Amino acid sequence: MSISSEKSPWPHVMPCQAITSGVRERAADSCHLRERRRVSMDSPRGVTNSTDAPSCKPPQGLKLPACLAPSVLLIWVMIVGGVCGCDRATGGGEQGDPHAHDSTGGHAHGSGEDGLDPISVTLFTEKLELFMEYPHLVRGVPARFLAHFSVLATGEPIRRGSLTFEVTPAGGTPAKKAWEVPRRDGLFVPEWTFDSPGAYRLRLLVDSPQVQDVVDVGEIAVHPDTHEAEHAAEATGGDDPPDLVPFLMEQQWKIGMLLGQASQRTLVERLSIPAQIVAPQGASAAVSPPIAGRLLPPPDGHLPRVGDKVEAGQVLAMIEPPLPVTEVYQLSANRAQVQALETELALRELDLDTKALEVERALIQSQAKLEYARRANERVATLREKGVGTEQQYDEAQQSLRLAEAENEAAKAMKRSYEDARGRLAKLRSQAMPSASTLGTDVASYRMPLLAPISGEVVSVAHIEGEHLDAAHQEVFRIVNADHVWIVGNISEFDLARLAENPSASLALPSYPDRRMDVLGSGGRLVNIGRVVEPQTRTVSVIYELPNKDGLLRVGMFAEVHVETRKAVDAVAIPEEAIVMDNGHPIAFVLIEGESFQRRELELGVRDSGFVEVRSGVELGQRLITKGAYAVKLAAQSPASFGAGHVH
Repeated sequence: MSISSEKSPWPHVMPCQAITSGVRERAADSCHLRERRRVSMDSPRGVTNSTDAPSCKPPQGLKLPACLAPSVLLIWVMIVGGVCGCDRATGGGEQGDPHAHDSTGGHAHGSGEDGLDPISVTLFTEKLELFMEYPHLVRGVPARFLAHFSVLATGEPIRRGSLTFEVTPAGGTPAKKAWEVPRRDGLFVPEWTFDSPGAYRLRLLVDSPQVQDVVDVGEIAVHPDTHEAEHAAEATGGDDPPDLVPFLMEQQWKIGMLLGQASQRTLVERLSIPAQIVAPQGASAAVSPPIAGRLLPPPDGHLPRVGDKVEAGQVLAMIEPPLPVTEVYQLSANRAQVQALETELALRELDLDTKALEVERALIQSQAKLEYARRANERVATLREKGVGTEQQYDEAQQSLRLAEAENEAAKAMKRSYEDARGRLAKLRSQAMPSASTLGTDVASYRMPLLAPISGEVVSVAHIEGEHLDAAHQEVFRIVNADHVWIVGNISEFDLARLAENPSASLALPSYPDRRMDVLGSGGRLVNIGRVVEPQTRTVSVIYELPNKDGLLRVGMFAEVHVETRKAVDAVAIPEEAIVMDNGHPIAFVLIEGESFQRRELELGVRDSGFVEVRSGVELGQRLITKGAYAVKLAAQSPASFGAGHVH
């Protein structure tokens, strides 16, 4: 049947033979999995005779407006290319090659000699996806393995590098053979002949500039004869699952398909509310003068500057109040009186010092007499023991010793008395008599200090040195302690019922768009959920406190707080990119094996940080499409254009 000889009623659609080879290749590759999950090695079911092939013509008599013709061009090209490409594929493939190349450059899963469906394997490592098909293995019969390799991170095929086939019999030594280059992008076709039946372990070693990895296929079975292989094929056969969508590895590589995996996560649904960063209560203070006067620096330095760190109780400045002339004269008189008193005290101290010297001298003399009396007493006692001295001499020596000791004790007591008197005088002077320098004719003695009420950083200095300030009406310094900050958000009263008990929250800042902070996980806490609804905005305040040791958060910043509303603990979660809307319903395409996907309707739950809870439709650990799902959806909606007539 000649398609090109018929005139198409659609002038915008090119004849079948004029479709580019790249489109024909993609359409031809699309056809081979419409009716199967596992490829057939040699089955007439996959062959479409040229006499039965569907026509590449559009429906006769169908007219489209010119404005709609470009819109349907792509769809019609896919349908026409699929049908015509599959028709061309019937002649491709050599016998015994289950994955022969057709004339368009695509691949055709060709016919095998045993007529059995092949074994297909889909395995994943951290770096690679392997989809491999091979026949039921029989002793002494050469077998070809069709190994498709995809790089998980990019969705690209392995284009360069070698594949090493490592086969290890049970209890034997491994045998290896290497294929230096892929037959074409992503596809290696190693061939192996097994000499004896039994179980073998198979490993594939990939060495490519793109990735280096080892795929452990595991145990493969080799049958003693074809009859045993047929029995094994019948035992493992079964119906394909419903809603199966074929999509070739070559098609996947062209669109850069990526896969994700359903994992177990704790997801938190959050409500976004506007917020602002403020200083906590008690962490901000204004310093104002208690009296009117001149602003002067503290005695030990200069006025604090913006950015200076201060401690609670530190003297920040002095206030010098103005005084009338009469008070100045009174201060002068007071100073004269103080000077007279100080003179009298000085005379008293001099008299005490003189008396102290006399007492010290008397003490020294008494100590000398005491020492002499002790030696004399010892000498008389020695003579008495020898029978030389008299009893009278001994009594006199004892009496002299006792008198010397009493005189010495009296001198010591007198010294202590004078020392106590001098101490009391000094204490009285320091407590009751101010220094003359503090009661001079200037007003320095009346200066009042301005103290820092809290520790923190000076963020504002409103006045300069020497400026006159009014009493209690002018702020001189403002101090903020930003070691902790409050995040104050405002939630609508209509969303209050959605809040969880003691809800967690995350913080996003327009100033740092790439950063997101977990409030409770960063050492923060929930301070309060307001009890009063603001009448104008109908909102309630939600306040969190967050440590700010690194100073990243600044008072006054705008922020967005994501407050927890509900939580799904240990939920099955999938990436948001895997979800496709179909007639208003969420679906995903789950990988069944390398070139087969299943459409799954989803029941979704909590969304959090790019992941969505799946309550039904996907099971834990299953892999699904995260990039390219829309193309598979189109393939699922047009199965006739992808499945008919592809040779296996």
